[in-house]
Amino acid sequence: MGPILNDNAGWLTSPTPESSQPVASQTAQKLTQASAGTETTAPVGAGKKYRFTAYITGGFRFGLATVATDGNVRWVCPLYRSIEIDIPSGYTTLHYTTDTNNGLGFLVELQQ
Repeated sequence: MGPILNDNAGWLTSPTPESSQPVASQTAQKLTQASAGTETTAPVGAGKKYRFTAYITGGFRFGLATVATDGNVRWVCPLYRSIEIDIPSGYTTLHYTTDTNNGLGFLVELQQ
């Protein structure tokens, strides 16, 4: 057995987001936005961990409050990359926007 990795919050984590394992019973949420810079929200579980992959078009900005305010941006995912997002307790909405019209990505809950 190899070393055990933890993120800075103490949760078990994968060496890279791409190798993290989704919850088998969950389906991915397709996140998209027709107009760049327009905010949208996605439902998430409080205290859950997610992997987001920016796919085909555009990068994404995420936050727990409106990302129209730069100070609320907590995660950024460039095109063709994956990131992990830890949702703190008490939050059930993920705010996001894209930098390109028709931005497309997938959000999937991860095993913890």
